[in-house]
Amino acid sequence: MTSSTISSRVAPALLSRNFRLFWVGQLFSTAGTALQVVAEGWLIYDLTGSTFWLGAVGFIALLPVLPVSFLGGVLIDRFPRRKLILLTQSGLLAQAAVFAFLALSGRLLLWHVVLLYGLFGALLAIDHPARRAFLVELVGRDALANAVALNATLFNVSSLVGYALSGLLIATVGAGGAMLVNAATYLAPITALLLIRLPDVPQDQQRPPLRVALAEGLVTLWRQPAVLGAASLMAVAGGLAYPVFGLMPAFAEEVLHSDAISLGLLLAAGALGSVAGTAVVARLGAARRGRSLAVAALLLPLLVAGFAHSRQLLAAVLFLIPLGVVLLVVQSLAITLVQVHVADRVRGRVMTLYSQLHAGADTGSNLVVGALAGRLGLPLALSLGAAVALLYALAAWLALPAVRRLD
Repeated sequence: MTSSTISSRVAPALLSRNFRLFWVGQLFSTAGTALQVVAEGWLIYDLTGSTFWLGAVGFIALLPVLPVSFLGGVLIDRFPRRKLILLTQSGLLAQAAVFAFLALSGRLLLWHVVLLYGLFGALLAIDHPARRAFLVELVGRDALANAVALNATLFNVSSLVGYALSGLLIATVGAGGAMLVNAATYLAPITALLLIRLPDVPQDQQRPPLRVALAEGLVTLWRQPAVLGAASLMAVAGGLAYPVFGLMPAFAEEVLHSDAISLGLLLAAGALGSVAGTAVVARLGAARRGRSLAVAALLLPLLVAGFAHSRQLLAAVLFLIPLGVVLLVVQSLAITLVQVHVADRVRGRVMTLYSQLHAGADTGSNLVVGALAGRLGLPLALSLGAAVALLYALAAWLALPAVRRLD
């Protein structure tokens, strides 16, 4: 069997030259984004010496992101997506370079961090849904599910690399130097986008009034309850699995009584699962996507509960690998079903809503489960979240049979 035959079966999206360029470029910038998050936290604590400001700066800076993201959805549907992503990636490079200059020159102040963090969040609020909406232009609908799965794997693995490199870079060249490295990573996706050959055609030729355009994405989802149900399974079943990774440092220390090396092993196990999940999604036929999503949403909470009750490192790792597989299946199938069943002219607005749902599920579940863990302990808090997710998945199975019929 030739390598091209294997690629067509396991990773058909990689047969597209345009997607390969895009994918490799994002590999570098995603690692850089993870590096920036760690470096910013280090700089904030260095400036203030306060754990309160670590959370407060992020909250204050992200306040303008919600209105920007709604407008971003309209922009994604009205203008060529390749050019729009070029602008956002260039903006991210510029803000990282300014951040690095201020830190390296010793001129960085707290208000600089808030302003630059706000710009970072606003650019990502447009960039992330634009990249998701752009995938269908790169590979077409037939290979879309595989492209989504590959993107999810890229995010998990390259973020893990970025987090691992951040400590080394901060220790050797300082947080300012780490931010400079982050700025350089954006050159890869910018170069890739310049090399991609696609016609730059505006998506929405009708250009409805802004008020109508903003509401159209929400109306599109509301009128397709099966598609909305698929997205809700990602938000609830997937969302209540995110604290496993978001609260992993506390679980490693408080429950497993492990060190930093063990923490890295646990995170690597989840990343390994996500890589394997790519192959699983690639082998799922289009006719089984809705049913596969519903089954995965039922299985995921059981794996979370199993992990929550692990008391040995090996047992935790053995739960995390399949958990990573199933979580990626839920994420990939949900976003694929949403993309396949919406019209191209509203794809940007729908992807913006999906991105907000994803981010809200991530941050909200970490906040709630983390708060419960302070009172009940982390294993019980994770188990309660898993119970809620399982009940919702069962309710969706019974009340929304149309989800299982989606392909």
